[in-house]
Amino acid sequence: MEHVPDQHQNGRLRAALDALVERGVLDRTQAGAVVAELAARPARRPEGLRRRLGEAAGYLGASLVLGATVLIVGEHWEELGRTGRVAVPAGLAVVLSLAGLLVRRRGAASAGEAVHRRLASTLLTGAAITAGFAAEVGLDDLSAVAWGATLGLTVLGYALARSAVGLLVAAGAACGLYGDLLDRFNLDADGVFGGGLVAMGMLWAVLAYASVVAERRFALAIAVILGLTGSQVVIVTADGPLTYVFGALVAAVCFAAYLRGRDWIALAGGVIGVTLVVPEFLYDITDGSLGPSGVMLIAGLTLLAGGLTGLHLRTGRPGPIAA
Repeated sequence: MEHVPDQHQNGRLRAALDALVERGVLDRTQAGAVVAELAARPARRPEGLRRRLGEAAGYLGASLVLGATVLIVGEHWEELGRTGRVAVPAGLAVVLSLAGLLVRRRGAASAGEAVHRRLASTLLTGAAITAGFAAEVGLDDLSAVAWGATLGLTVLGYALARSAVGLLVAAGAACGLYGDLLDRFNLDADGVFGGGLVAMGMLWAVLAYASVVAERRFALAIAVILGLTGSQVVIVTADGPLTYVFGALVAAVCFAAYLRGRDWIALAGGVIGVTLVVPEFLYDITDGSLGPSGVMLIAGLTLLAGGLTGLHLRTGRPGPIAA
């Protein structure tokens, strides 16, 4: 049964358009164009139980196929030989790719487009991972190529069918590729890896705020995690007080991002960043004389102060509505 738009909602829409016309924001022609466009759009059915069960069955089926393949390869690893070890995951990648493209194509002409898109994205992302594994097995000592293949195919799959799963795997593959390149060219000096993670976090934040990716809040969460992780890696692996300044700057950027867009994820990143940096700095300059209990007390006080500051910011003047 097709979903029928609520008449009350239609009445509210027309009243809002009439008010905009009276204030001169829209003219009658523009208001009529809005009504005509909405009327011409086909009504979509809500995601019912049947579609959700179908989506879950698709995830379960893909998981079983992948799990069975892993078991088969593991049991016969020595017997397969080099060619077989590459052919099995490569073949699975092709199967998952074809399944993902088929699901995406059916979803484009279906009322359950969102369900098909999510399932297609999961299948295409799985294909990228298995293809990367095949490259890893086939190209000895060339892990960078495998990470690059996984990243490139994941980005391509996201372009065809977007989902948070694709974003997560893309972030992981980018980190793996970066770390492997640093190790390969002997550039893994103290703080370099952490600084690169912070830079990648900033890139993810740009992608989120520029609406390049659809899952904006999830991309922002990835940016915050990369930034905080990178700053902690710098503090642990590098020496000197400037490392704590670096960590404090990451927290400050999170607070600034919150003031700009009012995203609670950025606020949480700022509070967590300050809570981590302040006790670490005090513990370092006192040569550990604070002890675990002192560090815990300072961390608690810092978290409390950060939480109260965040509460004050949230109750302040609202910013633009987040997408």
